[in-house]
Amino acid sequence: MKNKKILLMAAHFHPYKGGLENFALDLSTKLAKKGMDVDVLTYNLSENKEKETYQGITIYRLPSISILGKTYTLPKFNKKYKKILKNILSQKYDAIITNTRFFTTSYLGFKYSKKIKKHNKNAKFIHIEHGNVHVIHKNPLVTFLAWVYDQTAGRIIFRGADLVVGISKPCANFAKKLGARKTKVIHNSIDVEKFRPKKNNLRQRLNIPEKNLVILNGIGRLIYAKGLHDTFEAIKDMKDVTVVTIGDGPFENNLKNLAKKYKLKSVFPGRLSRDKIIEYLSVSDIFVNPSYSEGLPTCILEAGAFGLPVIATDVGGTTEIISSKNEGILIKPKDVNELRTQILKLQDAKKRRYFGTNIQKKIMKEFDWNKNIDKFAEII
Repeated sequence: MKNKKILLMAAHFHPYKGGLENFALDLSTKLAKKGMDVDVLTYNLSENKEKETYQGITIYRLPSISILGKTYTLPKFNKKYKKILKNILSQKYDAIITNTRFFTTSYLGFKYSKKIKKHNKNAKFIHIEHGNVHVIHKNPLVTFLAWVYDQTAGRIIFRGADLVVGISKPCANFAKKLGARKTKVIHNSIDVEKFRPKKNNLRQRLNIPEKNLVILNGIGRLIYAKGLHDTFEAIKDMKDVTVVTIGDGPFENNLKNLAKKYKLKSVFPGRLSRDKIIEYLSVSDIFVNPSYSEGLPTCILEAGAFGLPVIATDVGGTTEIISSKNEGILIKPKDVNELRTQILKLQDAKKRRYFGTNIQKKIMKEFDWNKNIDKFAEII
């Protein structure tokens, strides 16, 4: 394959962990393994190195500030910013790739692509969209401002892209509604072979009784739109249940207060590395994703690859993972009573094995990076 030079932009990147961050890391490193020269431009969130080489890619980090409880990041337009940007824009990229329209890196990517095309008229601006609805936030004002952003900057990004890749069909359709000229669906993916059970003594270390049903309640950013509080409401009077919620974010204290209110056995390990997440997957019995909005959730792919039975809300591209009643259980968002009913059903170990085996087969067949990375390489 001809050596292509790529600039990938993401608001959050290694060492930051999360579904979107893992996607960007996997995409960039796997393109590098395909023989491409990959640079990543991201924000410096924790005083990391300004420039770093990692797994065959070069990471540049722009100075930044975080707002809205560290859920949104903006660049600092200072001397360091100008220095890094000058270096980036002096290079001849064949493609610039951005992720999710509501991050400022995507709008900056659109602006930079115009300058990059002056060096290489054949350069492509490819935007990857991970959302399929306008942002949902507990604060109505934030929801309104997010809608305004979509109608302005969001439309500019979609219309300006040579190609918008949706990680699910609803993501591609959402981009079309906001003016995307050309779209393509390439499913979100994971390294399936990495998600295999590992024996460990985590249950003992966490003092979880052997008889307890362990519910893994989402993996990622702890925000209102993930609906994680609905799980606590659903199990509030259940016995012999432990709920594990992995991640961090502005809604963390709300969830901890709910767990305390209902006197639930709960674990909040914070943000974890992939290896640590695998430890928790290994001791879990059920995975719940009660989100109000999704693109194509990485957390379901990871849990399903493990063979965990999944209860998830029917939002976004989730139905492309759980496309039949044999592969998992879909419920309506915010339907706490139905969530409770389905958790009770999965107290049956035979039903858990049935759903877990079927979703595992589906993910191995359709959502493995080894199969889907070639589709990204082809469009570049």
